[in-house]
Amino acid sequence: MKTIGIYIWPGMTMLDTLAPQQVFGFVPEFEVVLVAKSMDPVVTDTKVRILPDHDLTSCPPLDILVTGGGVDIVGELADEAVMSWLRTTGESAEFVTSVCTGALLLAEAGLLDGYKATTHWAYKQHLATYPEVEVVDGRVVIDRNRITGGGVTAGMDFALTLVAQLASPDLAAALTLMAEYDPEPPLPFGNPDNAPGELVAAVRAQFDGMAPAVGELYAERAAAAS
Repeated sequence: MKTIGIYIWPGMTMLDTLAPQQVFGFVPEFEVVLVAKSMDPVVTDTKVRILPDHDLTSCPPLDILVTGGGVDIVGELADEAVMSWLRTTGESAEFVTSVCTGALLLAEAGLLDGYKATTHWAYKQHLATYPEVEVVDGRVVIDRNRITGGGVTAGMDFALTLVAQLASPDLAAALTLMAEYDPEPPLPFGNPDNAPGELVAAVRAQFDGMAPAVGELYAERAAAAS
């Protein structure tokens, strides 16, 4: 039995972590717990309220650490209690993983130093500011015991990849079919490489407008380093 701890936080993107939780919850070899800074309900970016199973002090030892992301991660990056817990937990975990901008939380804690990693396409330039992290393209990137997924819906690919690697490919195949995971998006613009330039620019601007503090933080760091 492996214990998977999914870190959840206020303002997070729900699908980053609940899509993997849905997949992991059907794996007999996995015990899945949701961990937050406190036992208060966590309100996501779309106002869904999620109850954690543990706070940072009551969380059991984890075999697999999962961090999800969200548009505005500045509060989490600046929270030393969160960073300390991630750092300590990640150093002892068998696997350290993320979906979307959860990779920035891992990078801030130093848990991606010396590893290849990916994140949401609109935040890769921020991940690249961590000099010890090698940012690469990929829906799911595996580098030894670090597994990082791209943005939001990549959480499904990430979860099924982890199940195939740690449980069995047959079980991952069955879960893929159970979930009818056979994407046929109504519009072929789920990747910036496939989307018109003006659409990419507009969506990037939307992210910047939703959380200007994120861009400001990384711009200040880049200026200080130059």
